[in-house]
Amino acid sequence: MRAWVQEALGRPMVLKEVPEPIPGPGEVLLEVEAVGLNFADHLLRLGGYLTRVHPPFVPGMEAVGRVEGRRYAALMGHGGLAERVAVKEEALLPLPEGLGLEEAAAFPVSFLTAYLALKGVPPGAWVLVQAAGGALGTAAIQVAKTLGLRVVAAASRPEKLALAQGLGADLASTYETLPERVKELGGVEAILEVRGKLEESLGLLKPGGTLVYVGAAEGEVVPLNPLRLMRKNLTVRGFWLAPLLQDRPLLEEALGFLLPRLGQTLKPVVGQVFPFAEAEAAFQALLDRGHVGKVVVRVR
Repeated sequence: MRAWVQEALGRPMVLKEVPEPIPGPGEVLLEVEAVGLNFADHLLRLGGYLTRVHPPFVPGMEAVGRVEGRRYAALMGHGGLAERVAVKEEALLPLPEGLGLEEAAAFPVSFLTAYLALKGVPPGAWVLVQAAGGALGTAAIQVAKTLGLRVVAAASRPEKLALAQGLGADLASTYETLPERVKELGGVEAILEVRGKLEESLGLLKPGGTLVYVGAAEGEVVPLNPLRLMRKNLTVRGFWLAPLLQDRPLLEEALGFLLPRLGQTLKPVVGQVFPFAEAEAAFQALLDRGHVGKVVVRVR
């Protein structure tokens, strides 16, 4: 069986023959068909993610494949970039039969994150979605509109803004003009923070607003002055999907909202699709600021 192996942190992966996985108690064998790449996969390969995995390991947190003929998505810490992987049964998410393979690979992490990060924001509120042309951004726009929110989409390039508006964003802006555009609105009630520019983002919130910290894709980590929060009664909330997947009632709630709408009002945006042999190139595309939607690796 072939798999991409990370033999040393920060180095290119190696495609090699590895032993066949043997499912343990409570596990099943997933015949992997495609893998959706996430920025978290990149961080894991560098040793900079919230969890550390010691090499050698197989990257890939989000895989789609078949178990006894039925297609499932599987969310795991790593292991997806392989022809087969043993996964816990509880990590499997059923998928609608009519959903295409690439769209299935683009669904779980982005849409679950979008829903769970935005639930609780009151209908009619303005939410700022950063990196609006990316996998999470395109999912968040659609989920926000379905939840009855108004969306300000921010991105670095005009073509990404056009995509965001096509998905339903009420207002779209580059980062350069964003402060002025948001000021015209009187601020936003919520921000989905993926860039890591906290000081800049806090100034865009209305009094009582909430910033949901999903990541720092631009690598900026700055001290947070609590006086900034006190002056406007602001909330900063961290978000990490992985531990929330263990909360079955919460996961069932999210899937109950997402799955009936998947392929209808909610449509995963697939960007570049790479064959299995070009998985390393797929990671380079993931880091390219010009990419849109989800970068997917087709395994078979």
